[in-house]
Amino acid sequence: AFGANLLLVRFLMPEDFGRFALILAGATLTYGAVSLRINVLVIRSPEARFDQAVQERYFTALLLETVAATFIVVAWLTVFTSATVLEIGLVLAIGVRNWTEHNKAFYERSMHYGRLAALETGAAISAHVVAIFLVISIGGGAVLILREIFLSAAGLVGLWLIGGLAMMKVRWLSWAEFRGLFMEAKGIWLDGVLEGSFQQLTIFLAGLLGGERVAGFFFQAQRLAIVPHQILAPIAGRIAPNWFGRTEDSVTRIAGRNRLLLVLAAPLLVAGLATAQFADPIVPWLFGSRWADSAPLLAAMAGMVVFLSLFEILKSYCWTTHQVPVLLRGRLAQYFGLIGMMALSLPGWLQPDLAVSVGLSISYMSAFAILLFSLIFRERRLKD
Repeated sequence: AFGANLLLVRFLMPEDFGRFALILAGATLTYGAVSLRINVLVIRSPEARFDQAVQERYFTALLLETVAATFIVVAWLTVFTSATVLEIGLVLAIGVRNWTEHNKAFYERSMHYGRLAALETGAAISAHVVAIFLVISIGGGAVLILREIFLSAAGLVGLWLIGGLAMMKVRWLSWAEFRGLFMEAKGIWLDGVLEGSFQQLTIFLAGLLGGERVAGFFFQAQRLAIVPHQILAPIAGRIAPNWFGRTEDSVTRIAGRNRLLLVLAAPLLVAGLATAQFADPIVPWLFGSRWADSAPLLAAMAGMVVFLSLFEILKSYCWTTHQVPVLLRGRLAQYFGLIGMMALSLPGWLQPDLAVSVGLSISYMSAFAILLFSLIFRERRLKD
């Protein structure tokens, strides 16, 4: 992804990435608001209660929420924007990927990560190769959308080929079943809405303050800032929560969580310091001089580089151990960190786009600190 992006920025303009990022943000926000996080419910369900009836209920709910979210986004784009057919296709691709990613949880319970790794790596590499071929041959911002469509299709077909696509009986869910699902997922749902809203809010703020061009610069800076997390995401967001959910002894689970945080903190700190120090010469060298305005934004996101993965580990821990109320404290700190830095831009002390970037660093640092101290305090109180 990183290598392909280096080529794409040489052929595309900041406005191309900005338009793509704004549509992607709107669609992702809607899917996040509608989704009950069925994948998390599937992963954390004990074997004793994960019978056929429960599986069919989860499967049906996943299908219904995907259809509802897709209809909302397509209607919004059609009525209120001048969306093209390809942009509608982008929304449909996101819907397919949302369904596939949640459906994958049924197979992921088996812990067959070798097959999943081969599938996901193959789909991602193929999509980036297709994007490179298209941008060299035809050019234009449509390449970004075509890449997402190909990636969604490859992920769906690949999951079916490895025998990991769950297909179950679809039945009408009663009001009591809908209510039961929401009660089971309400904490995760609320955290997911806050997380999705936060991530997309930053893109919308950048676009609102400076238009599609500034949104493009911000998108690329954020794209570079999450590279360390992309490397660690399979551990922080996939393997760790599965292990947390399967480990019944709380002492072992807490020790494993703390050991993982300590192991990852050192390389992330080095990556954060390198980001702050070398963003200015590295960004123009990698992307070209027309992307130089992304450099100070990337340097300001050094705190995000350090604390994003660490926070995601704690989030996964809270999700799988039913401690979402504790997690929400970290979410509130995250929003206050961003809003606080945005307030500094009102009197002109900081440029708005730079304020959003610094706000990302402050938000993830404060969210991680508040969540970690809250968990430690709660665990010591329960121990006493």
